[in-house]
Amino acid sequence: MPHWIAGLLGAVLTVYLAGGAYLWAFQEQFLFAPGPPPPPPAETEAPDMAPLTLTTADGLDLVSWYAPPPDDDAPVVVYFHGNAGNVAGRAYKARDLIDVGYGVLLVGYRGYNGNPGSPGQAGFRKDGEAALDFLDGEGIGPARRVLYGESIGSGTALPLAVDRGAAAVVLEGAFTSMVAMALHQYPIYPAGWLLRHPFDNLAAVRSLRVPLLVMHGARDDLVPPEMAAALVETARDAGVPRVDLALFPEGGHVDLFEHGAAARVRAFLDGPS
Repeated sequence: MPHWIAGLLGAVLTVYLAGGAYLWAFQEQFLFAPGPPPPPPAETEAPDMAPLTLTTADGLDLVSWYAPPPDDDAPVVVYFHGNAGNVAGRAYKARDLIDVGYGVLLVGYRGYNGNPGSPGQAGFRKDGEAALDFLDGEGIGPARRVLYGESIGSGTALPLAVDRGAAAVVLEGAFTSMVAMALHQYPIYPAGWLLRHPFDNLAAVRSLRVPLLVMHGARDDLVPPEMAAALVETARDAGVPRVDLALFPEGGHVDLFEHGAAARVRAFLDGPS
């Protein structure tokens, strides 16, 4: 082999390995994009919500937002938001859900909303467990809890529904796994070896035993709609008792409430089980 070819291959390999090392070392900066601390609920579309401090199993005091259910039979939507922004950015969605008759708990993650701690799959799980523990203490058990996962929040909502129970699960802009997403965006790297936060929704949905609504925008340019179809197909093959797919023709990644998602959630929860 000529020396110049060997040198070129060596340079390419060096760049490739350096890129992989960079992605591994700084992956949290790619995965998580916390926004600034939110304003008070009174300054948002959901002024009837109130800040709620929850303590996690590892000792973090995290602020979430909560609007209790309107009566003793109404469900509570436990909302796990996506990887960017803060809870205030989901206030308009909470408004729509409150208006159709639900209580809403917007889960405030560690490292987000001015909360202490660093974001991550294991930490988000603890944050979600603290939210469910609070509802248990309020007498709101799994039969009245709807776990809602927006984008990366799906990776917390689904396994919690499997392990802690729920009345139903709703997903918005959900992916099959973060490994699949990484392969979609960086196909030249072995994502399964590099990722510390795999968020494997396909594995979780295979163990789900409550109704599932998967909502996705046909114009989603971040998570391919094919991933929603794969989640639905996997859930049906696994025997999930009811699986609905709502594809919004004009919807993007997480703007489905602008296209009638709240009514779609209500129809799903009011429909046959």
